[in-house]
Amino acid sequence: MPWFGQGNKKGKSTNTELQVQRAKQIEALRRGNLSVVETLRDAEYRVTVQIVGINITLIIKLPPQFPQDRPVVEVSPKVHHPWVDQHSIVVNCPNINGFTVQSSLLTAVQAIVEEFMRTPPAVVSNSGFQSAPTSRGYPSLFPSHNIFNNVYPPMPECTDVTNTTTNTASSQSGVQEGTLDIDQPAISDFSQLDIMSTFPELKQKSHSELLELVNEEDEVLEVIQGLPQVTQVVQQRENMAAKCTQLAKDNLAKKPVIEDLKSRLREKFSELESVQREFETSQERHVQLLEQYDPSIIHNNLKVAILEAEEESDRVVDEFIDKNINVDDFISKFLEKRTLYHSRRAKEDKMSHLIHQGF
Repeated sequence: MPWFGQGNKKGKSTNTELQVQRAKQIEALRRGNLSVVETLRDAEYRVTVQIVGINITLIIKLPPQFPQDRPVVEVSPKVHHPWVDQHSIVVNCPNINGFTVQSSLLTAVQAIVEEFMRTPPAVVSNSGFQSAPTSRGYPSLFPSHNIFNNVYPPMPECTDVTNTTTNTASSQSGVQEGTLDIDQPAISDFSQLDIMSTFPELKQKSHSELLELVNEEDEVLEVIQGLPQVTQVVQQRENMAAKCTQLAKDNLAKKPVIEDLKSRLREKFSELESVQREFETSQERHVQLLEQYDPSIIHNNLKVAILEAEEESDRVVDEFIDKNINVDDFISKFLEKRTLYHSRRAKEDKMSHLIHQGF
């Protein structure tokens, strides 16, 4: 039977010891103040650290035979670093390469984090520009230079109409002859912009009022804020802010429900632990009973009982021969012992027959 035999017990003990070591390694990693997130139970974990304003995620994958087999650490996003290969796998960490059962997973992960702190990795960017960290640590998706400085020609001084026309023409020709960035619109695109249809209120202003408007930022902002597009954006922003506020209120309203579910979960977990302990105790008792009532053991016990009954009947005969008991007592005791002997003998024969038939 599969519950008996030294080989099976030894294998079960080894497997349990490996699982215990695995659980200890995972628990130590969780307590290492690294903000560990479990993505796959007992198999995959993530640790996110901020390196020079960039979030670097270490994906820790534990093989089935961990800690006998060393873990695999993957880096996301892709980076350039002496410890990381082209597939974003950490390959040159001494703690990972020399990992054994006695090694510490927490120490290996901390060694990778410390190495990245000492030698920050370079993030591999798929776009055509280099991401730069902002003051909050998020990469900026906009170029640092002002593209409008290269598109709009400088405003000429209002000396006279001839100079104004000459300066404007020369500035436009200078921009057209220069090299523009790919993402920057050409001057012809702005020349086709219908200013008067976009800002109809400018039709009623004189030349001097327009010059004053250029120098008054508040009035320019007032004109821009009156545009339908700007008004629409402001309205959308207010709607999104209202939705975010409502979402936050809904989340806060669900907090008691979540706390109640957490409490019930803790109770269920405690109940599970109690049932599991009871199950393990019953399982041990089950194994003991199986060993106790094994057919071969019962057969051996019957053989021993037959010998004991035969010895007791012989002892009664010896006492009668030595005249220590009378005839009536001898007959009574001898019949009792022989009956017990033959009963056990019949049971032993039946058990032998059943064992030979594969019972």
